[in-house]
Amino acid sequence: MRRACEGLCKRRYKNASYHRWAHGLADAYEKSLEKPKKRIPSVSLIRSKRSYWLDFIAFLKDRYPDLQKLSEVRPLHAETYIQYLRQNGRFNKTVTYRGSVITQERSYQLKSELSPKTINTYQQVLTEVFQLLARDAGIIENPFASIPMLKKESESREAFSEDELAIIRDNLDDFTRPLFTIAIATALREGDICTLKWSDIDFKRDLIIKRMRKTGNMVEIPIMPPLRIYLSQLQTDSAESEYVLPKHAEMYLNNSSGVSYRIKQFLENKCHIATTKTLEGRSRAVSVKDLHSCRHTFCYYAGLYGIPLSIVQSIVGHMTPEMTKHYSAHASLSAKREQMRQLPEFMMLTGLETRDVEAAEREELHRLISTLPIEKVRELLRELR
Repeated sequence: MRRACEGLCKRRYKNASYHRWAHGLADAYEKSLEKPKKRIPSVSLIRSKRSYWLDFIAFLKDRYPDLQKLSEVRPLHAETYIQYLRQNGRFNKTVTYRGSVITQERSYQLKSELSPKTINTYQQVLTEVFQLLARDAGIIENPFASIPMLKKESESREAFSEDELAIIRDNLDDFTRPLFTIAIATALREGDICTLKWSDIDFKRDLIIKRMRKTGNMVEIPIMPPLRIYLSQLQTDSAESEYVLPKHAEMYLNNSSGVSYRIKQFLENKCHIATTKTLEGRSRAVSVKDLHSCRHTFCYYAGLYGIPLSIVQSIVGHMTPEMTKHYSAHASLSAKREQMRQLPEFMMLTGLETRDVEAAEREELHRLISTLPIEKVRELLRELR
């Protein structure tokens, strides 16, 4: 009997302790991570969602300092915060992230406004945290559940013109050159470029084989000669890292918005290319030009030069897994490679002229031949004669 009572007391103490932290606002997000989900979130996604939650907490501390528990948050508090996001953007405008040195921190100021898509993302994250911890915190009504989502702006990214590509090429620096060079030649998204690994690149078959972060689809993208030479140069510089672009990978995984911010600054300040546009009937400007525009540029010029839709779709992977599988079955690697050779030279931002590419290819051939066994060399000679 005594043991049973002791066990009951321990369980009650444990449960009471559990409910104390489960109810707390400050550490609620960390506790929500312990709940099972359909998919295991990436480190970068966890970090982004945490920043959304902390912004909400900062807002509550400023406006409603007496709130301490999840169960104390009412629909009025949630509505007030969402309305603030819509009118003013994030409550905490300063974003701090780690630089290239672990002990070094950097920060920058966010713009005042957020896009409807971003505001909806904030709301979805906050709704999710309350939903995951509802039972533990004794929440009957999720305070964010009844707030309607904003209608997303339909304006999409615009393709770069030939003149804009020339301006971009002439102003590229060490940070932007690899991003734009790879983006325009492969149509990969910003996150896929920053996290591209050497294991994703098959130099023997001149292929990039990568699972896309956004859709989870696998894509096979032929590497054209100029890009191959450029990647070979990068491999020499970053051979010790698993990532093709180590510095970009570090920045993106620690603070993905920092990469987008620097690209916007480059386009606006160095290239004088407008990155936003004000739509009729809307008070805020929307983004229309950034690194993602390279995907649209690739698709636009591919269509302009008569590359079949099935080829383009199998390269960019912009479809459902079922449709990707269907189109990829009809788009062989040889067909992709042959069609991509039709793209104009200004689509390559490596800074290499055609004669440079040809010379580099001949040099590589000489190098490869010097490594072949003599039997293979004799076999090649017989074929060439």
